[in-house]
Amino acid sequence: MGNDSRFEKGSILYFSPFIFSNGDEPKNKYFLVLHCDEQNLILASLPTSQDHVPGSLEKKHGCINQSDINFNCYLFEKGRVVCSNGFSFPKETYVYGFRLQLFDLYVFCVQECNDETKIEVKGRLLDEEYNALVQCLKNSTSVKRKYKALL
Repeated sequence: MGNDSRFEKGSILYFSPFIFSNGDEPKNKYFLVLHCDEQNLILASLPTSQDHVPGSLEKKHGCINQSDINFNCYLFEKGRVVCSNGFSFPKETYVYGFRLQLFDLYVFCVQECNDETKIEVKGRLLDEEYNALVQCLKNSTSVKRKYKALL
């Protein structure tokens, strides 16, 4: 389980469907792995197409950070290649610093073994893209300190 290469940092996965631990309705979701440790805990983001960028900020690919209003996100432009295999998101996609979460790999393995979800590898972020994303999140006031330490 711990050597499941799908969950290496920078991997973009697609869950069909993603089963939320809080009981929300399962739905198909992208899943971006930021870190996976020896205990099979994964620090990840569930990127979203929901645009919460304040109108006063310029929307462009990469880091959008405004410390004075505690806003941070990383924007993946629609159609821009971000993975070594040529993958690009089909819509503008956002990673919000305050939405990072820890997940247990074991739970995903059980769900997959029970045919509750399918996990598909979409690609692995280009090194420069991954590094820019991590830097963006590390510089954010909205990312929890314990998560910054993992990045």
